[in-house]
Amino acid sequence: MRQILILIIFLLINTNTFADKKFEKDLKKISKDNVFIDNTGKIYSVDKIDNKENTILVIYTHGAMGDQKLDKCLSKWNLVPQVIRNLHNKKINNYEVKIYRLCSGVRGWSQSEQDKMWKHHKKTGNLSLKNNDGKFLMTKQKQNQKLKVIKNTIDKFADNGFKNIILAGHSSGGWQSLKIQSNSDNLIDGVIGLHPGAGGTVKNRKEWPWWEDIRYYGFGDYTKLNAIIITHDKDNYNSPNDYSLLKKSNDVEFVNISDSKCKKKATLGGYHGLALTKCYADEEQKENDLINYLGKLF
Repeated sequence: MRQILILIIFLLINTNTFADKKFEKDLKKISKDNVFIDNTGKIYSVDKIDNKENTILVIYTHGAMGDQKLDKCLSKWNLVPQVIRNLHNKKINNYEVKIYRLCSGVRGWSQSEQDKMWKHHKKTGNLSLKNNDGKFLMTKQKQNQKLKVIKNTIDKFADNGFKNIILAGHSSGGWQSLKIQSNSDNLIDGVIGLHPGAGGTVKNRKEWPWWEDIRYYGFGDYTKLNAIIITHDKDNYNSPNDYSLLKKSNDVEFVNISDSKCKKKATLGGYHGLALTKCYADEEQKENDLINYLGKLF
């Protein structure tokens, strides 16, 4: 009996160690592409930033593929879009904007863990399943791994003297940014969300309700949100109607770009990625919605 108990403890410890090593290994692969970039995408050193207290640091996070895939932030649809890069060196009152490209695409739970959670949700209607170590299995899901990477990055920059931090992101990158803000007081100043969301398409979430629960898992106080969110009526992942809970905050501004003259691109996710196009970036420079949003904050 004692030997069995020792074996179980050994397996638990080694399973957790393996999971941690997997996360760190993935993070090492992608974090080499974490850099400051200018409006053309050219890389420069943080040493070029003289006054961190008067800098508005915009941390951009890309979207995500499936849990079992490692996302590369240099893939075309994950690059920092021109609409965000255009903010580089913009003067907002006494501040100057800098852009940081964050690669957050670590893998999430395994296919067997995903199947296990799906079966549990189908039976119970909730996401309360725990691992053998007593931790919720949902913490290993990709969205929550991404959130962990973003949060650690914020802490790193805050410790390094940056005091004015904005999170920006497309799709799940924007969604996890909103989630962080809803759970934290004064950790960041605002969020720029380009078609933010998680949990697959609207159709997916209707057919499999567990994706809807995964979408909102870990959200805190919606009234804490201060954000600008870019939407499109034909976005099959997140149409304007899918943001009702975010409207609980009076400080969330929605910009519907359905009247845009820009054409969707399959390589950028169709209407879900319209805000990633250069065409939209050119339109936004005339509207200045993002600049105006930052002006309200600073």
